[in-house]
Amino acid sequence: MGQKGILILGSNHPAALELIYSRELTKLAIRNKILGIQNIFFAHYTKSVLNKIIFRLGISKIELKIQNIIKAEVLQFKPKTVLVFKGMEIKPTTLQWIKSKGIQVVNYNPDSPFIFSGIGSGNKNVTNSITLFDYYFTYDKTINKELQDRAVKSEIIPFGFDSSGFKFKVLEEKNEILKLCFLGNADKFRIKILQQLAQNGVKIDVYGENWYSFNLHKNISTFGPKYGQEFWSTLQKYAIQLNLLRPHNLDSHNMRSFDVLGAGGLMLAPRTSDHQTYFSESSDVFLFSDVDEAFQHIRFILHLSFSERNKIRQAARLKAKKQHTYTHRTLELLKYLDVQ
Repeated sequence: MGQKGILILGSNHPAALELIYSRELTKLAIRNKILGIQNIFFAHYTKSVLNKIIFRLGISKIELKIQNIIKAEVLQFKPKTVLVFKGMEIKPTTLQWIKSKGIQVVNYNPDSPFIFSGIGSGNKNVTNSITLFDYYFTYDKTINKELQDRAVKSEIIPFGFDSSGFKFKVLEEKNEILKLCFLGNADKFRIKILQQLAQNGVKIDVYGENWYSFNLHKNISTFGPKYGQEFWSTLQKYAIQLNLLRPHNLDSHNMRSFDVLGAGGLMLAPRTSDHQTYFSESSDVFLFSDVDEAFQHIRFILHLSFSERNKIRQAARLKAKKQHTYTHRTLELLKYLDVQ
């Protein structure tokens, strides 16, 4: 059997973007497989304090083990294309070895390859591999320009929403929660904005990791992360979903930008060039340039009737379904992949 199909190198986590693309490729009858190299690394790294120390000292053998696993899978699966998500666990020499087999190697990076905002957003493997890919896909216009300035063949593929990821049901008034909601993990930037809103009397429910370790305002209630159907229903049922961007995408968008609309939620988000490009302000989303404007929008939205809020939700969801699903994004990706 000759080479065909796509081998995906990334994560098998239930919330991983890789799983969505894999499902979309399968729906299109394209042979594919995810090799969870990120899962292999984290299982080893978090197993013991000793493993963490050995890795940080640079004497761990886990990287070598992962490279050997990748090579064995390439030889067995015989892909035409290897699609790397981010690439923290794959060494440049392994990418070169794959390319030497006549296999197309591409990258989709849901973060920035230039600015690392956290320990999971990038490392030297990401930095040193940028020029090795046949295509480098990014969601961000600024990142795309910087890649092209470095003579990297890059294309923009925005985030989207997983239209097959949940069972949609129109929200009923009795199920609506008249609060501001934020889904995401804690960091100092997000906490500052949430604290400012809470101090102005806004009641906020927050879902995610590590919020318990911070001293938050009494108007902020914290809960654990949500996955699966609970994730989607949480996005939908609140009167307002707040979206906050990270330092590496302050004028762009993120996965939540489309998740909220796809779920049938009402989004309040920063006024970025991407949000202004993809959405219609005040008709399917509300955008702000500072905390004061965000507060004014919150007061306005909460004073709308349920039917008025639902009209906005439904318009937003319709736009997301027509233009911004991962089916759309996968078809765009396939224009550049060697899968025939």
